[in-house]
Amino acid sequence: MDTRTTKTAIAALMLALPLAAPAAAQDAYPERDITHIMPWGAGGGTDTVMRTFMNFAEEQLGVGINTQNVSGAQSGIGTLQLMNARPDGYTIGSLTWDSVITVPYYELVPGYDTDQLTYLGSVTVHPTVLAVAADSPYETLEDFIAAAEENPGELSISNVGSGGVWHLPALDMAEATGIEVNHVPYPDGSGSQREGLLTGETDAASLSASAIYNAVQEDQARVLAVMSDERSDFFPETPTFAELGYDVTWGSFRLIAAPSGISDEQRQTLTDAFAAVFEMPEFQERAEETAMGAVWMNGEDTTEYVESQQESAFALIDQLVEQGILDK
Repeated sequence: MDTRTTKTAIAALMLALPLAAPAAAQDAYPERDITHIMPWGAGGGTDTVMRTFMNFAEEQLGVGINTQNVSGAQSGIGTLQLMNARPDGYTIGSLTWDSVITVPYYELVPGYDTDQLTYLGSVTVHPTVLAVAADSPYETLEDFIAAAEENPGELSISNVGSGGVWHLPALDMAEATGIEVNHVPYPDGSGSQREGLLTGETDAASLSASAIYNAVQEDQARVLAVMSDERSDFFPETPTFAELGYDVTWGSFRLIAAPSGISDEQRQTLTDAFAAVFEMPEFQERAEETAMGAVWMNGEDTTEYVESQQESAFALIDQLVEQGILDK
């Protein structure tokens, strides 16, 4: 082999080496623990459910998933941190209705853009309910409506933020039933909202079925009505608003996302692992025990679902702003 041929062979080898190393690293993903950003406070329904899900996902991925609570701005602060994280597959985050509806619509956080997210899948989809404490004098929805009619603006219904996921249902319910109530926000999440209900700070709460489920099971609270087309598996004995003559249908969801720019290979690895959690008998048993409302959609289906939810919710909020019910 002459000198020129030898140099050419060495150059070709050197060019090939940098390509081989990243491929090996890619095959090993994930090599270390993953950070999971929880944009709501600790102890709430979303925090509890998503920590549970991530515990099962650890088994599928073979690494730890460390949850960090970064609350504020109705999930906007934590979600912005997710958007700005390095898209290397080692930072993921939970999203809720407010993350993709309330925060972007009201521009609560500068630099916030949901196009900076890659949706990996869904974990739960569940109905909104109107709940009261177990010692409340209101046994039925009609009891609550009658009391509100007698005392306009005095009864209170809690939510997790003005214009947000559980405020809009409460506004819709009040309009449908013709009552005037006081809406009380708990921006740190459903944990403090639920505590406020059980300690008597508020008369009722508009929140997800899963967020109040344990309190109902422990005889601390009861649900007056469910905002869904059909009776919920969470509370099969509880009537829907539609059954009682009110066209009020609302629900919420919990999703998983990564920063945009994550590689297709890493996205697929994460999505496959999350989908596999739903095939685990232990997870299904836990989901049934806690009435989690577990529903899996892959990344593509989740993206379409979010876009449809944004379209309908933004149109409704526009209408409420025009009517002067909400400010923008």
